[in-house]
Amino acid sequence: MVYELQIITAADKEAFVTDFSRKFSWLRQRGCSLSVRSCSLHGSDSVRFDILLQGKVCSPHFREEDYIYIFRYQLAEFLAEHIISDWEYHLAWKEINKSKRGILSNDRPVIMDKATKFLKHCHTSESLNLLMNYGRKNKISHRLFDYLFNHRLLVVEGFIRFCMPDFLTDIKFAVDLACEELRNEKEYNEFVKLLRYFVDTQPPMMLEVNIMTVEGNGFVLWDGNGIRIEEKQIKYYMEDIARGEISLDDVLVSILITVAPRRIILHNTDQQSDSDSVQMIKNVFDSRITVCGGCERCQGNQKIDYPNPTRKVLVHTHTYPHDKGF
Repeated sequence: MVYELQIITAADKEAFVTDFSRKFSWLRQRGCSLSVRSCSLHGSDSVRFDILLQGKVCSPHFREEDYIYIFRYQLAEFLAEHIISDWEYHLAWKEINKSKRGILSNDRPVIMDKATKFLKHCHTSESLNLLMNYGRKNKISHRLFDYLFNHRLLVVEGFIRFCMPDFLTDIKFAVDLACEELRNEKEYNEFVKLLRYFVDTQPPMMLEVNIMTVEGNGFVLWDGNGIRIEEKQIKYYMEDIARGEISLDDVLVSILITVAPRRIILHNTDQQSDSDSVQMIKNVFDSRITVCGGCERCQGNQKIDYPNPTRKVLVHTHTYPHDKGF
């Protein structure tokens, strides 16, 4: 039995041969030998690999065609792994350079990193990631198997371009998504800078504001004297909240920017430490933020149930040590 084929692909020769030699144990255990020779192509980053399968069929249960069939199937799986691990990066970088020429050179590695992460981690669930990646690999290996059934020469780049348009679409979508995320991050950072400048340049309306996040119900606000924040500042937003035009988190940030306190003490932040409002407050007020290490109020904080399920702004009326004067 002798079966030969050639594969032309952009790959590190030693790494490709090493990975290839680790596969196909089923065939080797049955007396088949596999050899691969590599040859760099002039004027190209591609390498030609000459693959040879040979051996004598001694099993009464398998024919020569069965061995070749199994080899094609395992080779298709090996090449699918090669395409996902090596060509995704290469094609994503090519897509960035081709269709995103207006991107600053410093941003391109960032977009590349984001795009490859999107491709490898499409979902927050690790098990779902494994399932999706298995599905992509399975789809590619089936198409490779069908191609290898009728051809002895495989040019990987041409195969991807003409036989896997959906694969290229996925890469383009990942690059577009990465560009959009980077643009949003820049806009967010500029917005934070503007808010920080506004807070730094206006006189504070009060020295200290205490914030306690309450899981499922909103937040509690009180000043350095333990007195509630003026209700009219909150009521100003109530109609917009009722219409769904503004969230309670946005109200919290707006109140703090308006008041511009010299110091903000965050209580019980472990409940909502990753919320957008808490992160925005930390970004805008920066050095003015102090995180409470666990006062009596943090330890005694209880979830409060309301007849109306709408999240409400709570106030505290207990005294709190404060600084005199601004």
